[in-house]
Amino acid sequence: MENARRLFDAKDYRATVSVLDAYLADHPRDARALVLRGDAKAELGHDQDALTDYNAAIKIAPEYQYAYVTRCETRRTTDNLAGALEDCNSAVRLDDSDGLAYEDRGDVYYDLGDFGRSVADYQSAIKYGRKSSYVYASLCESERRLGKPHQAAPDCETALTINPKDTIALWTRGRMELSAGDAIAAVADFNTLLQISKSSESGYYWRGAAYNRLQKFQLALDDLDLYVGRHPEDGDGYVERGIARAGLGQSSAAATDFTTALTRYRRSADDAAAARTNALLAALRNGTTLPLPGL
Repeated sequence: MENARRLFDAKDYRATVSVLDAYLADHPRDARALVLRGDAKAELGHDQDALTDYNAAIKIAPEYQYAYVTRCETRRTTDNLAGALEDCNSAVRLDDSDGLAYEDRGDVYYDLGDFGRSVADYQSAIKYGRKSSYVYASLCESERRLGKPHQAAPDCETALTINPKDTIALWTRGRMELSAGDAIAAVADFNTLLQISKSSESGYYWRGAAYNRLQKFQLALDDLDLYVGRHPEDGDGYVERGIARAGLGQSSAAATDFTTALTRYRRSADDAAAARTNALLAALRNGTTLPLPGL
């Protein structure tokens, strides 16, 4: 077990599994060994095998609190949010001062769209020692989703003080800046985000939208071409690209984008978005100023 823990801490997960396979052959009811092997398997991306180990450990030791914490995380990874919530609830019941259990449950509530509860859990996680940039950034994003930017802003600032490269905090602060009409600050945050994570596709969308508000239409078009190419199902991408094309005098291409967006919105029964897009089309055809949608 000591050797396995040393290997796990060194991130040699395959060797950890190998050592624990041998150990568990002689000690099949060691719940801690099963959970550690499960954690190593989860780190290797073998989630179902990890769950098998966690299930066996909990059957042997139903009061083993950490087993519920780590199974919660893996169940969330496999999109079993109901199971994840059940496990995190068990973990909190067994130890109501475990910051990690609250952090994980906050993540589950966020995925479920229950932002009030995710805020409460992230605050509890901080109270019990989980003061990472991730927790503050997640708290900030949950508060933003609740429409509380004044509460969210200082939490994003705390996250970025701890880690200036926290991508969640950069993304969330950029969104709030854009909603507040500060497109220059938003572009700066999305620039930093995309320097850190060039694969952040939503970063290209939001930077493109910010460039549109600054009337930097070619820069917007470059970002939105990339975004629409990767997300052809998203009507919002076509709307923003249409705005950029209209700004560049490409009226026909802009009309095509707005029409495509209408199709996407009608398919998803998003009547409000369809109405906004019809207003854009009407303004484009009449040669009047486009009524830019709110962000």
